[in-house]
Amino acid sequence: MDSIYKWIIAILIAIVIIGIQSFLSRRTKVYWGVVVPILYLVFIFGWWSIKMDNVNTYSLIKVAVGGSVFLLGTWAKGRESLKNKRKKELEKMKLHDIS
Repeated sequence: MDSIYKWIIAILIAIVIIGIQSFLSRRTKVYWGVVVPILYLVFIFGWWSIKMDNVNTYSLIKVAVGGSVFLLGTWAKGRESLKNKRKKELEKMKLHDIS
């Protein structure tokens, strides 16, 4: 049962991190979306430096690269979403001016 709770907590933490990343990626300031990927890499390599003996370096690199790509992909989607939202708002404003 203890193992199940660890997985549930890990999944909940991942969902919260993805939610924060998605929120920050949609802000008007571009660089807010980079905060979470940088913190992720700092955490991964900090954890690696502490547990260097027990960690497979190749697996750690795969996790670091995979997580970073996922977080940066979320950032790119957030920026695209903000761009589309602004475009729709501009089109609405143009339609009201024509009427």
